Amino acid sequence: MKNIILGSILLLAFGLTMSCEKVIDLDLNEASPKPVFESYIEEDSVCYVSATWTSSYYDNSTSEFIPNATITISDGLGNSENLVYQGDGVYTGNTIRGTVGRTYSLQIDVDGNNYTASSTMPPLVGIDSFTVQSVSDFFGGVGPGGGKPTFWVYANYTDPANEENFYAVRTTYWDSVEARYTTDYSIDDDNISDGISTRAFTTFNRFEVGDTLVCELPSIDYPTWLYFKTLEDALSGAGVASAAPANPTTNIQGGALGYFGAWAKSRKEYIVIP
Repeated sequence: MKNIILGSILLLAFGLTMSCEKVIDLDLNEASPKPVFESYIEEDSVCYVSATWTSSYYDNSTSEFIPNATITISDGLGNSENLVYQGDGVYTGNTIRGTVGRTYSLQIDVDGNNYTASSTMPPLVGIDSFTVQSVSDFFGGVGPGGGKPTFWVYANYTDPANEENFYAVRTTYWDSVEARYTTDYSIDDDNISDGISTRAFTTFNRFEVGDTLVCELPSIDYPTWLYFKTLEDALSGAGVASAAPANPTTNIQGGALGYFGAWAKSRKEYIVIP
């Protein structure tokens, strides 16, 4: 993912109207690069960190990797380890594996600058089943294959009662239009569904009978949810009359961007059957 500091440059997305009598000069100052850490530890897996620098608005190249970071993860039980650089900005652990209920701390040093983050792994909430809904209920059911019936797919799960729960939904499927596999993301919480059977919308993609998708449901803590929620808001695009979006709310201290999350996830494959 290309990382760009949002907020000061959004005007260009809408286009600017200039009269022949007056020219408006915009001063789009380039911000100093900041480190971006996309980092997580999953249940029964080692820690993963992707480290890059933010890039300039005017720079269309891939974000620059950070190859010289010193990254340490600890599990709150007196165990810690240094992550090993694998190339292309990626660092991975070796011995510490994710366990539900534990709080993990990340310490990162880049050129003498220190960054820290922590995350607690919530209990797993499993995907119970899937539900399909005919698109014809809303849009006439016109499918991409010459009028074939099309469907939206929902993942069903049971939210634990009397506690705050936060989720991310990750859906991977074959996109016949793009002729490639595509992954869509959404987030959810139990603000209005505490302790009840709930369904989460997987993707706006329309599926035909026989299509296959893979859905993952990570259970995440609030700081991780807040990062993805504010990222989703930024990527959704503000209207012309809306305020310029800010960078996603990070749980990493020290001036870096990105997130550190600890989660357990349910994963199921589904073949669309009406």
